Amino acid sequence: MGNKKLQVWLPLLFSIILIAGMYFGFRLRENTPSSKGFFKTDRRTAIQEIMDLVRMNYVDSVKMDSLQDDAIREMMSHLDPHSVYIPASNLDEVNEDITGNFEGIGIEFNFFSDTVNVLYVLPDGPSDKAGMQVGDKIIKVNNENITGNAMTSDDVKKKVRGERGSRVLLTFIRNNQLKEATVTRGTIPLPALDAAYLIDKTTGYIKLNKFSETAY
Repeated sequence: MGNKKLQVWLPLLFSIILIAGMYFGFRLRENTPSSKGFFKTDRRTAIQEIMDLVRMNYVDSVKMDSLQDDAIREMMSHLDPHSVYIPASNLDEVNEDITGNFEGIGIEFNFFSDTVNVLYVLPDGPSDKAGMQVGDKIIKVNNENITGNAMTSDDVKKKVRGERGSRVLLTFIRNNQLKEATVTRGTIPLPALDAAYLIDKTTGYIKLNKFSETAY
């Protein structure tokens, strides 16, 4: 009889003790001044110490953000090839690759002799509708000069891209004549599919240049 009572009450007793322990443990954690978690400490890492020493004692001025980015890239290089560090400045571009589109004017360009040359105009895209053509040399964006060695492709992209429906004034040279075009920005697709065809009746070939939301 006594053993049967013990079998009934023992699990209940253990449950009460477990619940009480969890409750008091939670309360103790709440009242701890530094609630950093069980495995975290206030101890500074060697990297933090080095960054502080460079910031305070190095003879020349240093861009600490750049040093930090370089250190992170070096750490990531020792991991697998698919582990990469994405700086905040590149986040928008990465998100565009994932979503499969961006908001801009629909051209591809390159620098020749310090001048932006249009290499491709998206058919029926914003620039095509505004009359832009392959070979046009863009020299100004919203009356701001974009020629010269100091200008980079990223600088130009930032100037011509913008919210869908907004307008940008392009000044360009075509056949040695100065022209202007007002382009209304739109959504530009970034195709993930380079090729797709049937090799035979049972085998298909698909070439993807990236994995994105449009890769289906």
